[in-house]
Amino acid sequence: MRSAQSMPWKEKRWLTASLSRIGVSSVSILFWRVTSHFIYLVFRHIWPYRKKVILKNLTICFPNLSNAEKARLTNKYYRHLANLIVEPLMVRNIAQKDLAKFVSYGNPSVIHQLLSKKKDVVLLVSHYGNWEYLFSMPLLTNSNVLAAYSPVSNGMLNEKLKRLRSRFGIKLIPKANWYRSAISWCDNKPAIFVNIADQRPPVAGKNVIEFFNRETYIQSGAARIAIKRNSAVVYLDVQKRGAHKYNFRFNLLVEEAGKMGETEIMKLYYTELEKNIKRQPELWLWSHNRWKFGFSTTLPSKKPINVV
Repeated sequence: MRSAQSMPWKEKRWLTASLSRIGVSSVSILFWRVTSHFIYLVFRHIWPYRKKVILKNLTICFPNLSNAEKARLTNKYYRHLANLIVEPLMVRNIAQKDLAKFVSYGNPSVIHQLLSKKKDVVLLVSHYGNWEYLFSMPLLTNSNVLAAYSPVSNGMLNEKLKRLRSRFGIKLIPKANWYRSAISWCDNKPAIFVNIADQRPPVAGKNVIEFFNRETYIQSGAARIAIKRNSAVVYLDVQKRGAHKYNFRFNLLVEEAGKMGETEIMKLYYTELEKNIKRQPELWLWSHNRWKFGFSTTLPSKKPINVV
């Protein structure tokens, strides 16, 4: 494992003095912030992107919100979505020493301890915050970090995107080959398998959990990988700490996944995800039609939570 002196993040929430030096052009950052604001204005006033889906999802998750509260939350989400669009471009050529201005890891010791026990880690991530920043994960450890990606049809663009995302060492595997590759991966070092686990299944299936007081169809491939490899399962908790800036924390869910069932593991994951969403709801991907197939049961109403 890399020495603490070479690590860009420490066991603290604040940045070290050496990593807080200006290395990214302030003019460039200003340009992308202006661009993000322009995109937000387009979403809000000209092209209300997937607004019906957003309002449908907000109504499902927060049925006690007034129309005015849902409108405010929709506008917050549009601002976040605009940031999501520009952030990969803003940090595309960022130097390693400047990364901590945008992403910090609050407790990497959770990962270090598991890897020191020779345990693989299945990291369960969500469409929450900016998951693209996880290209920095290899800087935490000298173990392999693997993640799935969706290839784009343009070959040149696809290769460029792969180079940008993998420049710090993350190993990208086409989404179609992800499950097979993760199961069969073999190396003398433990590995971290990054899974975005809140995907809607392609069709309504048998796997159902309670999510926001609804029985929700889920994909459980990430849990299946963890069980097959008897790996540890860790949830990535995300908190926004400023414009384009995120703090990631690792919550250990299961140390030996082989002792549990797929649904049990996914229930733990969705419980944590729901807590994340309620804390900063605008950061979830509300424009994704998560409940396209509906839900089989409406569960008894719980005490409403103030989210705006």
